[in-house]
Amino acid sequence: MHTTGAWSYRPALDGLRTVAIYLVLLFHAGLAHLANGYIGVDVFFVLSGFLVTSIIVKEHHDSGTLRLRRFYARRVRRLLPASVVLVVVTCVLSTFVLPKLTRVSLIGDARAALLYVANWHFLGSATDYFADDVERSPFLHFWSLAVEEQFYFVFPLLLLGLLVLARRRSAAWVVPAGLGALLAASLVGQWWVADSNPLRAYYGTDTRLYQLLAGALLAALRHHLPRGPRWARAAGGSAALATVTLVVLATDAVGMSVATRGVLAAAVTTLAVACLEIAPRSMPAQVLSAAPMTYLGRISYGTYLWHWPVIVLVGAGWSLQPLEMAALAAVVATGVSALSFHLLETPIRRAPRLDGWPRGVVAVGLASSVAVAVVVVPVVMENDRRPAFAARGPAVVIDTAIPGIDMESLAAAMAVEPPTDLDIDATDPRKFDQAACTFDHIDGCFLHRGSGMHLHLLGDSNAMMLVPVLQALAERYDFTLSVTARLGCPWQLGLEWDPQDEVLVRNCNTAREEWYGDVLPLLQPDVVLAVHVPRDRGSRPDSFFRPGPGQEGEIDDVVARTTATTLDRLRDLGVRTVLMEPLSFGPKDPTICVSGASTVGDCAYEANAEPFPTERTYRDAADARDDVWVVDADRMACPYLPVCLPLVDGALVFQNQFHLSNQWMLDHADEWWALLVASGAFEGWFDPS
Repeated sequence: MHTTGAWSYRPALDGLRTVAIYLVLLFHAGLAHLANGYIGVDVFFVLSGFLVTSIIVKEHHDSGTLRLRRFYARRVRRLLPASVVLVVVTCVLSTFVLPKLTRVSLIGDARAALLYVANWHFLGSATDYFADDVERSPFLHFWSLAVEEQFYFVFPLLLLGLLVLARRRSAAWVVPAGLGALLAASLVGQWWVADSNPLRAYYGTDTRLYQLLAGALLAALRHHLPRGPRWARAAGGSAALATVTLVVLATDAVGMSVATRGVLAAAVTTLAVACLEIAPRSMPAQVLSAAPMTYLGRISYGTYLWHWPVIVLVGAGWSLQPLEMAALAAVVATGVSALSFHLLETPIRRAPRLDGWPRGVVAVGLASSVAVAVVVVPVVMENDRRPAFAARGPAVVIDTAIPGIDMESLAAAMAVEPPTDLDIDATDPRKFDQAACTFDHIDGCFLHRGSGMHLHLLGDSNAMMLVPVLQALAERYDFTLSVTARLGCPWQLGLEWDPQDEVLVRNCNTAREEWYGDVLPLLQPDVVLAVHVPRDRGSRPDSFFRPGPGQEGEIDDVVARTTATTLDRLRDLGVRTVLMEPLSFGPKDPTICVSGASTVGDCAYEANAEPFPTERTYRDAADARDDVWVVDADRMACPYLPVCLPLVDGALVFQNQFHLSNQWMLDHADEWWALLVASGAFEGWFDPS
């Protein structure tokens, strides 16, 4: 492949790295005006593709080959030491601020980070990068490093093949044509997948390759870039404009989808790199090449590694405002990164003795990662240490007697010291296949066929949590049980909620139309039990109901209207409907809290004193209709209502923040049955008395 101009260090690209890393840091710190600062990762991808391709092309041009073992050894020496140290230190620090159950849940994350498969791991865990649950894993940011490492592993072989083919055929176009074809395929995949599965589009290596390949293609075409004073002047202005555009794309000034923003960020970054290549002495290049900018860019890998664990672990123990968190994370991450760069990364990267031992470097590096993942991580994370700085909610103060509650029993329950070996597995029910029940596969709707009444369970994940106990009751009392349920899907037609993943909403709307239009008329149940998680304003911190298409007005009115409309549909089917009032859940996950608390009372919370609008709507419907009943199951979640405890009689009441423990429900199956029968909806099959 023909090249002109020797490849050498480009200080302005380190300056561009500095811009990228602090956009990401400010985004992660929660600054509202930089709500799209995640595009800094897109910038990193383009730069990585450009730099690694330039280095490979230069080596192949100079020597006619590529020493792959040496290439992989350089990657190991550059990336692995800092990441292994980061994971170990983060695990150790987490014991001071994170409860045991949180730490245990992070073992898989840490292992995926060390083995550079974090992007697929988090995708498999359905972790939403833009939602509140990202705060739970200090290793989430390894997803982008995993994409790069997977690229580094395969790309040199591919590029070497293209270079060899280009040389044999004396066809310089082979390399850019091959890279361009792969870029186009990845970009098509990004657009195709983003509409139906945005998380898959965001995390997938194949759907993000186009950004790395954009940089690679630019490096392959570098010798074709125009040169000369006239082009340099134009390129200098374009570089400035491109850099400013990147900053604007990181703000909330322009609304667009994540996929569109990513494509634009990659295109603008590619333009910026090309312009800096054309005009290396322009004003923008000089600004980006200033000593502070280039230094921060050189240590940006470490800053990226450390900033997110700092934010997660500090946030777990203390409450800081976004600006305070941004300042703290910037200072700590940059400082630790500088130390790591000079004391760890650079000595290993430049050690002369390691230059002649590439195979050993790779073997030792990979073995170290595996050893830390398999041995060190679980030993540290599974220890019984209770965190010294874990954030706690406001203490529940009980200064008067609660009618109907044995106060001595409550005080004793609150004073219990939680065991260190909580059996969290028992709280989790077996997996429920939400796609099993369809009009084309009606048999998949039935979980038990009995000779008595036909009960149909309808709703979201809270309905799914009831499946094991209802199935046990169906087998005991010989009634038929069928289920239609979907994650995040309220049972009312026309009612939606505020997730970051709009695909979930679309799938819910499609499923509900099939439930009411096809499945339920075919099933012909006697009784429908409708269940959903609380989503009224004030019932939970993260999201609430919202009007669906064609709905208008205040949300309370929309809930009442969609409830009435859907109950009319059920009435037309000739079924009785039991509405289970949403349970009273706490502001945080009490199960995780109790694994780090000194007493159960440290994690107690008070249930809402007044019923939420949805509860009032349900009660009004039961009063006004003769085919609707309501069930208040708050005492199943809070035996000492209004004081709710995560651990009662040595058993976990909750699985997580918004779901009761499966084992708790099974252990209290008789109480659940008594509650349902007492509603009166089963009269004629089972005596309410």
